[in-house]
Amino acid sequence: MEELARIVERAKNDDETRNALIQDYTPFILKTASGFSKRYIDKRVDEEYSIGLIAFNEAIDRFESSRGISFLTFARTIIRRRLIDHYRKDVKVRNQIYLEVSDEEKPGVEYSLSMERFRARIEQEERMNEITEYSKDLLGFGITFSSLVKICPRKKDARERAVEAAKAVAADPDLYGYLIEKKMLPLKEIEKRVPQSRKTLERHRNYIIAIVLILAGDYYYLQDYIKGIEG
Repeated sequence: MEELARIVERAKNDDETRNALIQDYTPFILKTASGFSKRYIDKRVDEEYSIGLIAFNEAIDRFESSRGISFLTFARTIIRRRLIDHYRKDVKVRNQIYLEVSDEEKPGVEYSLSMERFRARIEQEERMNEITEYSKDLLGFGITFSSLVKICPRKKDARERAVEAAKAVAADPDLYGYLIEKKMLPLKEIEKRVPQSRKTLERHRNYIIAIVLILAGDYYYLQDYIKGIEG
């Protein structure tokens, strides 16, 4: 996997390496798109393949090995999200068309509702996939997903301060790198960046780590949790 990460880094600035990488991982793109869409994907005719290909290119450009996540996991996440965006937009267009049909065209409305249910299902599956990946990240720090309720600060202002500290870590490559390598919060450095005492940071250590992993892990749906704390 480390070798793949190095190839991805080269591919960022070398078209020949990028094209070779895409060719080698075309089966991966097809498998991801097919698994998400629950049907066979033909790269010659299906739009899902084109979306997956564009998403794979995006993953190459955005991938950072220092984040502690493998490239294929990251690429799979990006492909699935772009497909969600595609289906969401597609459903919106279809709804605009089918909601205007006459009574004689009721099957169209039913099809529109079916598409809406499909959209809801794939979003639910994506949420569950995020929780699965996030749970694995947490276990690397000795934290279980089920323990998050217990370690979450009860007071809103305490949660907001924890998010502030987590953002300081996630935004700084050195601090984040320290966390990933040592499996410990760089408390001394965090104190320099946020107006919080060492005692407060230590009290909410696991919760801060949990938030850092959401921010750094590029979790699309779990990000909503953080927005809820802030707003």
